[in-house]
Formats: sequence, C-alpha cells, structure tokens
Amino acid sequence: MARLMKAAAGYTAGFTALVAATAVALTLAAPAEAQRGRNNDERSEEEQANRTLSSAVGQQVQTAVEQQDAENWAGMISTLTPLLSTELTPYERSIVLRLRATAYYNQDNLAQATRDFLGVLETGALVQDEANTLRINVGQLYMAQEQLDEGIRQFEIAIQNGATLSTRLAKMLATAYAQADRYSEGLRYAEQYYREESNKSLNDYSLVQFYYNELDRPQDELRVIRDSLSAYPGERRSWQNLVAIFARLGREEDAFEANKLMYLNGLFEECNEVYRLAQYYSAFDNPFRGANILERAINSGRCEGSIEQLERLGNMWRQAAEFENAIPVIQRLSSQTGSSEWALRLAEAHYQLNNFAEAETAFETAVERGGLQNTGDAWILLGDTRLKQGKRQEALAAFRQATNYGASRSRANGYIQFVTSQIEGEERRRVQREQITIDECRLTIDAERRSLVLIGEVDAQGNVTFPEGAIPEQCSRYYDLRTGDQIREAGMSDEEAAQYQADLEQQRQQRAEG
Repeated sequence: MARLMKAAAGYTAGFTALVAATAVALTLAAPAEAQRGRNNDERSEEEQANRTLSSAVGQQVQTAVEQQDAENWAGMISTLTPLLSTELTPYERSIVLRLRATAYYNQDNLAQATRDFLGVLETGALVQDEANTLRINVGQLYMAQEQLDEGIRQFEIAIQNGATLSTRLAKMLATAYAQADRYSEGLRYAEQYYREESNKSLNDYSLVQFYYNELDRPQDELRVIRDSLSAYPGERRSWQNLVAIFARLGREEDAFEANKLMYLNGLFEECNEVYRLAQYYSAFDNPFRGANILERAINSGRCEGSIEQLERLGNMWRQAAEFENAIPVIQRLSSQTGSSEWALRLAEAHYQLNNFAEAETAFETAVERGGLQNTGDAWILLGDTRLKQGKRQEALAAFRQATNYGASRSRANGYIQFVTSQIEGEERRRVQREQITIDECRLTIDAERRSLVLIGEVDAQGNVTFPEGAIPEQCSRYYDLRTGDQIREAGMSDEEAAQYQADLEQQRQQRAEG
C-alpha cells in the first residue's frame, strides 16, 4: 500500500482543473449534447428546454462562475447554497451542485465535494456520457479519501453504464485495486494498460511488476523488469529490482552479474550495495576483487567502516591469502573489539608471513583474553612460533599448556617429545664435542708432562709446573694451565664445575695434611 502512495497522488494532481473544466463544459455544451444524434422532433425540443436555466438561477450561476474565475471559493458556496433550498429543475440543481462541488474541492473539503457530485448524478439530468465522466471523477475523489472499495465501485459502475475502458481508465482501476490489495481483480486492468500504453513511465512498469510480485508470478515480474531496463537502461531502481528477483529465484550467479553491471555503470549509491557485491565476489571464489571493492568504499567514506564491514574485509583478505593487506584490518578489529578470536587471526596472519615475533605477541594476547573456541590449538601455535625463533624452553611451556585441553593433548605431547628429543640430542652432541676436546687436551698435557719429567722439571713430590703456553689456551676450560690437573668434566654446568673444583681442592689439602 505504502509503495503505491505516490501513484495515488497522481489521482488528485491536476484534479482541480479537471473538475472545473467538467463543470464549465457541462454548463455550456449541454444543449448540443442533448441534440447529438437525434432528429429535431418534439422530444428533443422538450429535452433542450429542460436543459436551460431560468433567469433568476442563471444570474446566480453567472455570479458563481465569476467567483470561480477569481478563486473565491467561499463566495461561490455562499452564492450557490441558498439556491438549493429553492424550487429547481433537475438540470438547474445539477449545475448548482457541480459548481459548489468544485468550490468545496478547492477548499480541500473532499467529503462535501463528493456528496455534491453524487447529488448531481442523483438529479438524473446528465446524459450517459456526462454521468459516466462524473462518476469516474467521484471514484477518484473516493480514492483520494482512501475509501478504496467505494472508489472502485464508482469506476466499475461507469464501465457497466457504457464508459469506454480507455488506457487511462484501466490504469486508474489497476492503481485503485492495487491500493485496495485486490490484486487478482485488478490484474486484468493492469495488463490492459500495460499492453496499450505506448509511452510507459517508470512507474507504469513498477505498478505492473508490483502486481506480479504480489500474485507470486516471478517469471512475469522478471519480464516486466527486463522491459523497464530496455526502456530505461540507466535507471537504478530497475537494476535493483532485477538483482532482487534473481536472488528471490535462487539465481545467485545472475544476481551477481547484475550487481557487477550496476557497479561498472556507476549505479551504486549506498554502502549496502557495495557490501552485497563484495559478498558475491567472496562467494564466487574471487575474494581479492571483493576485498578491493569494499576497501575502496571504506577508504572513500561511502562505507563507514563498521565492525561488520571490517570483519568481512578482513576475512576476504585472509580468504585471498593476502595477509599483508589483512593485517592492518585485523589489527584494527583486534584493538576495537578486544576479541580473542581476532587477536588469534592477527597472529595467524603474521605467522603466514613469517613475522614470528609479532605472531608470538598476538598469540599471547589471544590466550590471555580467553574465550577462544580452540584454546589448546592456540597454545600449540604459540609454542610453534616460539620454536621457530629458537625459544625451545618457552615453546615447551606453551605445549605443556596445550596438554590441558583434550582436543589438543595428543598433538601437544607430540611436540613436547619432539622438542625434548631435539634438546637431548643437542646436549649429547655437545657433551661428545666437549669430551673430544678434553681427550685431545689430555693427550697434549700428558706428552708435555713426560717431556718436563725427562728434563728434570719436577719438584720433590714429583709434580711438574707447566710453563706458560705449554698447554693450549683452548684447554683452560677443562684443565689448570699451571698444574695440568683436570678441573671440569664433559657435560658439567658451571655450578657443577665449581663444585667439582672445590672437591678437588679439598682432596689436595687432605693429602697434604696426611
């Protein structure tokens, strides 16, 4: 109903001129109309006599006509109303009522204007063509007062009484039936004026399309929409209708193509149109194109950059594997929403670009915020990110957190076993390298000690003192460069080595004292 109010407004646009012209025409042309098609016999003379005004009534009518020309509507009513209390012929009464109805109409008193026009019809003074024309006007007045069924009834009576069902009248009836939600009854009139109107306006197409829409005849509706696009190829509303009906028919690919054509022809005006097109691109496996279109709309201000729009944009960049483009959007979403999920997606985007330090920070933010759908998986990703930075112990800590979640426990244990075996393997290899160094140093020291003994460089207790440079500097971690005593074994930590040396010193003191 609301969608047809503009069409309804067309009933009254210019109606003042129509009513006034009718009244004047009936007043002046009535005698000729009464004689048309008849012989000049006694009956036609009698009828002609019945369609004249007396001198007294004529003077008052003439005054009313002059007041009408001056748009003195109140004066017209004051002049004409007393006449209706006098003895008038049917013809005189019809003239007075028509003129007063015109005045009431111009005062926006549609109810009284309607009553006066009905009074004209009741006089029986009008020939059939005049009566039909006036009844159609009355129908329009009822429509303007939203008395829809009564307005339709007046139109139908005129047709039953021989009024020509012109294209114009068919359109009136089609609009009236549509306003009254009586689509099945009004369809024949809509289809008639649609067939016969050679110079259709956009509203003409829209009204018939509306009928087919309400009657659930989508193929006919689609035909009318295509006709309107042929007549008005640059009309945005028709393109919107085309998109809507394709979507309603489940023809998503056709809807997508129609949206693309609208975009390429510069017919988009609203953000939701751009947003819809971006969604279509995403659905049809071209998220890169959709993301570009939506991002331009946000940057230009056509779209306000709401959370929903940013989420769509971020997801499309991720879908397109354009993580560099995705990161600024996702970073903004993570900050604005405080969402753990968007922090997780930010971490994943950095991870894809090997930005492991940034990924680690974002993963930590995600698990700290809580509420993740798969918290265990997030801990595993955090551990893997740390592992890729060589932070094995920190990685193990993350993997151990992941074992608290059943869905990720098995994978986390696998990572823990892998990292632990790596650490243990590297430790074994380190100890082995240390042992090789120790063994090489021992051989060098033993050889040097034998040389010193041979040349007599020994003290009373049989100990030798190695001269500076005799033992290679690389041995200093494991041997005392002065005495040649071993001070550290392979695999010892600094704390263990310090304790080892303390124990050796204690043993030497005990031997000296004993």
